[in-house]
Parts: sequence; C-alpha cells; structure tokens
Amino acid sequence: MSEAGPPDASGNAFRSRGAASRELSLPSRVRAAIRRGSDRALGADVAWSAAFVAITVTLLASQRCAVSYPTFSAGDVAPADVLAHTDIEVVDSALTEPRRQQARDRVAEVYVHDLEHERRVARELAALFEEGRAALPRIPRQAGEPHSASRAALADRIGEAALQVLLDHGFAPELETAITSTLMEVMGQGVVSNKALLERSTSVVLVHVPGHREEHLQDYSKILDLTRAREVARSAVQTRLDLPPSQRKALAELAALFVDANVHYDHGTTYARREAAANSVSPVVIKIPSGMVLVKGGERITPEVLERLDTARKASPLRLGLAEFLGLGVLVLLFAFFLYRYTRHHQRHFKKVKNLHSLLVAVILATLLLGDALLWFVRRIIDNLAFPFDQVELYTYLIPVGAGSILVALLANGRIAMVYSAFTAVLLGALTGWNFYHAAWALLTQWAGIYAISTYRERAALLRAGLVVGGAGAVTTLVIEILQGTLEPLGRSLYAAGLAFLGGAVGVGLLISFALPMFEGLFNVLTDIRLLELSNVNSPLISQLAVRAPGSYNHSLVVATLAEEAAKAIRANSLLCRVAAFYHDIGKIKKPEYYVENMRGSNPHDRLAPSMSALIIASHVKDGVQLAREAGLPQQIIDIIPEHHGTRLMSFFYERARKTADPALGPVKEEDYRYPGPKPQTKEAAIFMLADGVEAAARTLDPPTPNHLRELIERISNAIVLDGQLDQCDMTFADLHRIQEAFLRTLVAFHHQRVDYPGFEFGRPRREPGEEPRSELSETSSERGAETADGPRAVVGRSDRPA
Repeated sequence: MSEAGPPDASGNAFRSRGAASRELSLPSRVRAAIRRGSDRALGADVAWSAAFVAITVTLLASQRCAVSYPTFSAGDVAPADVLAHTDIEVVDSALTEPRRQQARDRVAEVYVHDLEHERRVARELAALFEEGRAALPRIPRQAGEPHSASRAALADRIGEAALQVLLDHGFAPELETAITSTLMEVMGQGVVSNKALLERSTSVVLVHVPGHREEHLQDYSKILDLTRAREVARSAVQTRLDLPPSQRKALAELAALFVDANVHYDHGTTYARREAAANSVSPVVIKIPSGMVLVKGGERITPEVLERLDTARKASPLRLGLAEFLGLGVLVLLFAFFLYRYTRHHQRHFKKVKNLHSLLVAVILATLLLGDALLWFVRRIIDNLAFPFDQVELYTYLIPVGAGSILVALLANGRIAMVYSAFTAVLLGALTGWNFYHAAWALLTQWAGIYAISTYRERAALLRAGLVVGGAGAVTTLVIEILQGTLEPLGRSLYAAGLAFLGGAVGVGLLISFALPMFEGLFNVLTDIRLLELSNVNSPLISQLAVRAPGSYNHSLVVATLAEEAAKAIRANSLLCRVAAFYHDIGKIKKPEYYVENMRGSNPHDRLAPSMSALIIASHVKDGVQLAREAGLPQQIIDIIPEHHGTRLMSFFYERARKTADPALGPVKEEDYRYPGPKPQTKEAAIFMLADGVEAAARTLDPPTPNHLRELIERISNAIVLDGQLDQCDMTFADLHRIQEAFLRTLVAFHHQRVDYPGFEFGRPRREPGEEPRSELSETSSERGAETADGPRAVVGRSDRPA
C-alpha cells in the first residue's frame, strides 16, 4: 500500500477510456479537447515563470519602485530627514505667487455694454402701446366699471396713474415717441446697476456687443448709475411733454419703469484673462542637488513642503536606469525561482491541483494587476476632492487582497495559501513604493481570510469570511496609522479604516463569487463548493439511478455513509467520498436488471455464458465513465468510477467458467474476468473499493452481530490487500485499521439487533432458547444458493457478484 509505478492494467484502462471517448457526443469531445489544450498550457511552468517576471518587472518599474518618498499630510511632523534621491528643480511658491498676483492685478476688469438692450426696451414699450390701442374699445374709462379685466391687466404692468393718462389720450403716438426717445437717449449713454463698484477700479475694459469692440475706459462720467438714469428719464419726460403736471408725473414714472441697466460686470472673462496673465509669468525655480535635505526631522509639514515633496516624486525618472533595472530583474527572478521550487517540491505529494505553479502565478499577477488598475483609476478621479478623500495612498487599503488568499485556500489548502500570501504581500508593498506597512497590512489581511475560510460548507461562509477580512484590515490599518504617527487627523485614519473594511467585506465576496467558478473549471479543481452543488440527489443522473435501478441507488446511499465515515477517520476528503458515492454506480442505469439488487424474479445470468456475464457486469464501468463525461462531472469523480473496482477478479463467473470450460480449448484466462482498472490511485478511491465490498457482503449476514461484521470487514480488507489492489495509493496499514473500525461502527449502527415480535417471523426458522444464531460466514455455497454466488469467497467484494 505504498506508492508504485503505473498500474499493471493500465493498458486495459487506457483502451477502455479510448473506447468511451469515441462514443462521446460532440460537445463532450470538444470539452475534452479544450481540457487537453488547457492542461498543456497550464503545465508550461517555464512560460508561466517568464510571464511572472515580465509582468512584475513592468509593474514595479512603471511605479518607480526604486524611488520612495514618505507621504505626509499638512500639520504632520517629519520623523526623520527626507533627502532628494536625484537632482530636482523645485518651484519656489513664496517668490512665484506674488509675481503672478501682480500680473493678475494689472489686468483690468471687463464690463459688457449691451447695445441691443435699449432697442429691446423700446420694442417692449411699442408693443405696450399697440396692445393698448387694440384694447381701447374693451377698456372702461374708469376703474371699477364692468368688464375691467383688460384694464386691470395693463394697470398691473404700468401702474394705474400712467394707464389713466394713456387712456385719456388714446395711447397717442406722440406720447409713445416722446417716451421712447427719452429711453434711447438715457440708455444710450450706458447704465450700470451699481456705479460705486465700477468706480473702485482705475480703469476697465468696456466690450460693446454685438461686435465685441473693446474700449479702455478710465472716465466713468458718461455712464449713469441705474438710480440716476431713472431720475434723468423722469426729468426729460416732464420737460418734453406739454401736459398737466399730474399727467406728466405719471408718464415720467412710466419712462423710469422701463429704464434698465445695459452695462454688466463680466466675471468669467475677467477671471480667465487674469489667470492667463498669471500663468504667463515664469515660475521661480530652485535647483536642489541629489542628497540635499528636503525636509528636516522634526519639521512641521506645511503646504509648501508638501508641494516640494510632490515635485520630487514627479521629478523622479519614469524609467529606471540600467543598473536599477537589472537589480529589479534579479530580485523578481529570485521570487520566480523560489515560487517554482516551492510548488515543484510541494507537488510531489499534493494531488488536488495538478498545475499548482500556474495557479499561484495567475492569482498573484491578477492581484497585482487589479491593485495597479485600482490605484491608476483613483489617481484620475480624486484630484478635486477634499481632504482626506484626495489622499492616494489611503486607497491602497481598498484593494481586495484577501480574495487571492481565500481563492488559493479553497482551490488548494490553507498551508499553500499562507505561502502565497507572503509572496503577494511583499510584491504589493513594492508596488506601492516599497512600503513596509502596506506589505504587513496585506500579509495580515490575507492570513485573516485564510483563517475565516477554513471551511466552506454553508451559504454564510463567504459572507463571514468577507466580514472577517474587512474587520482585520480595518484594525490593522488603524494600528499602522498609529505606528506611522499619522493617526491625527482622526478623520483621515477612520477613512482609511473604512476603505479597508469596504475592500474586504464587499470586494472579497464579489471577486470570489466571480473568480472561483472560472478557476475551478480552468484548473480542474474540485472544491467543496462544487461538491456541495453535486451533492443534490435531485440531479438528472441520480434521479435516473433512483428510478431505473432503485437497489443500486439505495446501495449508493449506504456506501456514501460508510465512505464518508472512513474518510473522516483517516482525514481524507470526506465530502468527496460522500458525493462520489452517489455517482460511482451510475453505469448500472443502462442494464439495471443484471445486478442482484435490482432483480425482480429470475436471474438473467442463468441463461448466459460466464464470459458474457462478465462482460455485462464490467460494462457498467465504461458506461458510468461515459455518462459522467456526458454530464460534465469533475474528473476526480469520474476517476473513482473505474478505480473503485480496480482490477479485481469477478470470481463467481471465473469459477463458473472453469467448471464449465471445455478442456480442449485450453485453460480459462483469469485476466478475462478482471475489471479493466486502473487500481485506486488515491485514498478516496481505496476507501470506495473497501466500502463497496463491505456494504454488499454485509447484506448477506444473518444475524449481523458486531463480531460477525468485524470478521467480515477483515476478510474483505485482507483479500483486497493480498490481491494487490491498494499498491498504487498512499494508504498505510494504520489507515486501513482506522477504516475498518469506522466501517464497524457504521455497520453496527445500521444493523442493530431488534427483538422478534411474536407472530411476525414470516417463515424464518425459529431458534430454540439458548441456540446460537447461524452465520452465513460458516455456510457453504450450496446452502446460500445463487444469491450470494460464491459462498465464503464472496467476501473479496461485491464486484464478483452478478448479483
């Protein structure tokens, strides 16, 4: 029961698989071809290592990872001197800003003179007179008379006194001309709403529109204030009209009502011209040589210092020099080498993921690319946000780095995920400016995710893992803020913790839900989540088995319990054993009547030659593999279908063939009566072989006492071991002993002793008081008849029973 070479019957196994493949449908063959191609691509470890080096070096080089300046906020105290890494030129804002302000001040304010406005006012007044003339027949001469709606409407617009004068004169054109000419004269000079604001400037630019003719104006005497313009209009109307004083006063108020400002301050144009003038001033530049102190330790960080540091970051070379690039390349090569060596060493005994190296490389690169894309997007949208929302470095905590570790833990195991987390944390810290605190945060957050997802057999597990990752990330962020001395202002630290919680609680769940099915299919990994989906007994294959072969279905349920308990005893994959049990005999769907648990009446094997019976019995393996592939079942479950029979001998038909064979044809070949194999390659397949034989034989015991069950289990196990069926799996004798004990506990629970109820013996021979029960283990084959098929030798397993 130790590891050995290829199975002895591998040729038969391969021929069986090839025959089954030729009978598959077109979609199944396409899926198989895609799987073979993807396996070859995922197995190209050199190509994956090259991709890892190329992408990682590109990401780190583009982030100027060789140059790092600390990140501060206004009011912080620098813990140590910050030196310039290269020669830089820094704009001296203290000298540049006054010069730019002087340039702004030299730009005159811009006012707009709307020449069309007085014409619009004149047209409005003319429209009023036309309306009045047209409505004269309907307007009563005195207020309050019937049908006064038209009068009231006009009175609301121009006043009752002016309306009465116009009605008395029938809206005479002379009055219209006098008022209109007054308005044109007054507004033609230019009217501003507040002349005091205009006069505070020594000069302004007056833009006449339409035409955009500009006039530099220093004398404002011709421009009237709105209040003064209305007074001038009143006086002009009273002087111009030859009417009674009361009527002239009313019309003067009408003219003043229509006077409006047509000179306005243009804030937008003024601001644009002043900023253009300021930008035209060349900044005052100070050259800082490499090694010079940018910020002294203990110095309070001011906006000028922040600007200096930002300039230093931007002045850092976008590309590394040759020496730096080579150093970075060597560093990443070492990462790639040790990642490859770890996976190759671990792969010797780890069979769950066939292409572990490509899996880890793919998840690491996906995490780094996602983080880089997130930070790239953040830099482009937060420039105009207020503090602390404009702090780019805080958004590192938003990266859902815990998703990668959880994904690896689900696809592989927690130990591999811990190693993966170490690689990812160091690279993420390098991606964010070789920040040790970011690397520590990433490592602890990922480890929290691995702890939280230690088991995933319920719906709330993923939500719980996300909350744990988010909570751990938030707490770690606050601790890092304390260690960095940036806890104040508190709002900044709380915002950083909130981002970390959001990235874990929301981002991790979303990414895992999207990525896990894709990685399961790509790497052909059977996770607990997929097993839980397959455990639904209402699936089409299991439903067909229950309807067409109910005995085989019931047998599968019992084997599922036996295999699950045995797997728990030796710490194998108990969920895989339980789910695979539902599918291990699905090949019996095609010819269910040839198996004893499904027989109703005569035994069809009595009419067949032993060789034909053996072919029919063995065919359910090939049929099961074909049905499983058509249904798209995972390869791990498909492998158990032939492996749980291995290359065992169908002894009943073999012995029967020997007894009935013609000596002239030569001896009967034993290999013609063996299953095609291969032998069990995993502990789970070995458990199935043992459970299948034990469950079938246990049905023949009467009574099934603990001692009889123990003897039965040991006989079957010993027969399987002596037949060499467990030579190619890594099961030990200690494992075998624990499996036997688990079988015994389970079968005793199934076949517990019941008392005989008087009158319900149903033909069973009665025992005298004190008489020992008879065990089928002591019966001869003639006593047991066709049902047990082979007497005491039937304990080698269920596979040799036609029945």
